Amino acid sequence: MKASKILFILFIMLPLFSIGQSTEVKVMMDTKYSVSEYAEFDRKKYIVLHSTQMENDFQGLDSLQHYIINDLDVYLGRNNGIMGGVMHRSTENPEKKGYVDPDYMKKAGKKYRLNIYGKKGKNTHQYESHVDEMAGGQVHYFWTGHSSNEKDPENAWNIQGGDAIGDFMGQFINEFYRNEGEPVTKGPLRPKYVEVINEPLYELIDGVKEESDRKPVKEIFQFHNDASVAFKKHNKDVMIGGYTAAFPFFDDRNFEQWNERMKLFYDMSGEHMDFISIHLYDFNKHHLGDNDPSTFDGPINYTGGRIEATLDMMEAYSLAKYGKVIPLLISEYGGRDHSTEWKPWFAERDWDFMKSMSPMMMQFMQRPDHILKAIPFMIPKAEWGRKKNPYPWRLLRQEFELEGESKKWVFTEQIKFYELWSEVKGKRLQTTTPNANLLTDAYKDGKTVYVIVSNLKRSKQNVHLNTLGIKEEQIKAVSVKQLYLKEHQPTLSNSSISFQEELELKSEATAIIKLELKQDADLIKEVAEQKYYSDQILKEIKADKKMVYDLNGINTEGIAQVELRIGMGRPHQTTAFPKVTINGKPLQYTKEIQGQSQNLRAQFFTLITVDVPKDSIKKKNKIEITYPDSGGHVSSVALKVIQKKEVVK
Repeated sequence: MKASKILFILFIMLPLFSIGQSTEVKVMMDTKYSVSEYAEFDRKKYIVLHSTQMENDFQGLDSLQHYIINDLDVYLGRNNGIMGGVMHRSTENPEKKGYVDPDYMKKAGKKYRLNIYGKKGKNTHQYESHVDEMAGGQVHYFWTGHSSNEKDPENAWNIQGGDAIGDFMGQFINEFYRNEGEPVTKGPLRPKYVEVINEPLYELIDGVKEESDRKPVKEIFQFHNDASVAFKKHNKDVMIGGYTAAFPFFDDRNFEQWNERMKLFYDMSGEHMDFISIHLYDFNKHHLGDNDPSTFDGPINYTGGRIEATLDMMEAYSLAKYGKVIPLLISEYGGRDHSTEWKPWFAERDWDFMKSMSPMMMQFMQRPDHILKAIPFMIPKAEWGRKKNPYPWRLLRQEFELEGESKKWVFTEQIKFYELWSEVKGKRLQTTTPNANLLTDAYKDGKTVYVIVSNLKRSKQNVHLNTLGIKEEQIKAVSVKQLYLKEHQPTLSNSSISFQEELELKSEATAIIKLELKQDADLIKEVAEQKYYSDQILKEIKADKKMVYDLNGINTEGIAQVELRIGMGRPHQTTAFPKVTINGKPLQYTKEIQGQSQNLRAQFFTLITVDVPKDSIKKKNKIEITYPDSGGHVSSVALKVIQKKEVVK
């Protein structure tokens, strides 16, 4: 009898690890999990280095470049420098003041395609299968009135504005990359995405000391609109977007930041944007705006409920405003620490930057239908950022930074993030856990299953797997890779374990459990996820006043599981857990906040989930939410419905 038939008939659940005092993670070994038809682990979307195919930082470091790209199967994802360099050397259009000369763009583009890339860059052509780049602009190169060459302004020209930048970017994308179907010698692959400007609200407002020098938000967003319209006159295939928001704390000043920035951007610019880009960072330590270098507090994190609330709010508003979710692009994410960023390199700081990458990525992986790409922020050498000490967010360092005098370049500890994820691929499996502070996911590739667990707590957690639809004798081997901090040293352990052994997941650690089967077992079932958002965004909370949400148009066929998602931002002394009813029936739920404390923020912004009995769901649903105290807002409400599909063929 075939293994798939055995799985189907037995349909049993066996513990992989002994239970004890630990969290159970159920893995449905025979069930594919899809979100809007997305069911594969897309390495080019998630396993990405903030680098490029023609990266100068890897010159003379062929073995290191080969290891990161080929051995660890990492994709190259973001180029934020090339367009600035082209602008720097450009000439002005003699017939249109403030715009780039089209003749220059054609000549420079041809030279780059055929000579610089086609001939001089020949040794990088071997990596083209791992190229999935986006390109982006910088304020100091591209803002209105800036010189095209700040180092030599007398021989440069002044940029007219957003229209001129969109015109420049459109010509750049067309002229500097080869067309589809052309051989590799004709130029590099064309980027899929273009960001107008990197973090413009920080560069032009928040990071500007003199208030009189700060630009109005609307002027920046209009710049994006003008750039997009001009860009699309040249190219409608490459996606253009922004505004590349740094630190989008939507709940600041009781959600005034949302109203003044991201909501305004959707309102003003959404119709012109092919994607909305943001940056998300956890702060291990932060100076909290007091600018006193001797005092730091932390953590101040996005990971957990704040990420869920942030992304749900964006998706809900986009859907309400435009009838669709404008795709999201996370062009930077990771960790920061104000208390150490300015110091010389040391290993534990790499951990503080790196520890957030796996759990953040796992949260992004839950939205494969809406997130185009997510890029962890680390640069190979980043010598352009060297001041008294080297740039802190680096993949490479020199040996003498740890010991000795050698200037040889070696990997920093951050390489361990990619080593942890080096093997994961395949079709997604359904997983469940009752623990909101244990992230889980799983993928099956032939006879190998990868189960990922990530600990959001600063204390260890014990984990055991329950594997549905498989027998112990079908397991050939079990091994675990775990990335954690041990005695101030980022540590990647890799060990074989017994079938019944419990896993101790260290503080803030991520582990990947590899199950090797003796023979392949078919995925004989499939479940599909669909979210239904309310069009009511940001409703004020008043004590004992029912907040009513109608969620209609629900497909009720074959429902397997339903989750109600409630995003909220509230003062710290208020409750995060309201009374909830659906269609008049009270709902009982586990009251747990996902992620670490937000006590250092002015208020908490999070998302809670409520399990809903599947027989309570109708095509038209009335949800009532009641808080016992006043203050803050419900930011979004959604139903996540998981439905059984036909048996996988």
